[in-house]
Amino acid sequence: MSVLWYLGIDDTDNETSIGTGRLARMLAAHLVEAGALSGAPSVTRHQLLVHPDVPYTSHNSSACIAAHGDAAADAKLLDLARAFVMANEHEGANPGLCLCRADAVPGALSGIGRRAQNEVLALADFDAALATLPVALWSQGETGQGRIGAASGVGLRRTGEDGRFIELRGIRALRGAMTVGEVLAASDVEDVVDEAGASLPRETVIETGDWVRPALVGGRAVHRVRCQGDRFVGAERKKKEDDG
Repeated sequence: MSVLWYLGIDDTDNETSIGTGRLARMLAAHLVEAGALSGAPSVTRHQLLVHPDVPYTSHNSSACIAAHGDAAADAKLLDLARAFVMANEHEGANPGLCLCRADAVPGALSGIGRRAQNEVLALADFDAALATLPVALWSQGETGQGRIGAASGVGLRRTGEDGRFIELRGIRALRGAMTVGEVLAASDVEDVVDEAGASLPRETVIETGDWVRPALVGGRAVHRVRCQGDRFVGAERKKKEDDG
């Protein structure tokens, strides 16, 4: 039986390496190639608290991969992901992974994710909170701090109301001016909305800016646009750390 899996990943980089977002995209592709996942995985980026007391490399964001795989493949998935991260680990990193079926993510994990966005979580307190939750965790490095971000990414993805898609079928091929209908047909973007949150008609022309990274809103991939003069452009500004 195929189920939807969430795989959180964090703290895999250092100041000169590729970021966690890009590595998450690479890991998703690797797991599909290995036959552990199927279809076109999506990857979301989740922003956590930026604070002097939080050890992070650059922007303190984690990533969550979502894709279908065999219901009994949890051990294989975690083993493959762990091996991939270890093979691509960068000096000084403290990587972490968190794996859970999408339909079994405990609400408490979402609460931990929200806390990680608003307060400094002590590793001991985090470990105590996770001890009774039905999720698979792995971490290494001097502190293993990445397990906080990895678990938070899964919890925040579960809410359906947090994060930005850095991997989603078709979004990286969207170029130039396109109608809403063309965007929806060429990708897994599910809606294009204006600043008031209203869905735009399919014939509306938008300027993609060659960069469409929809938000996770109501459990759907939603591309937000704003009116600029006589045209619609992306409401979100492109940032290096968001691009993955």
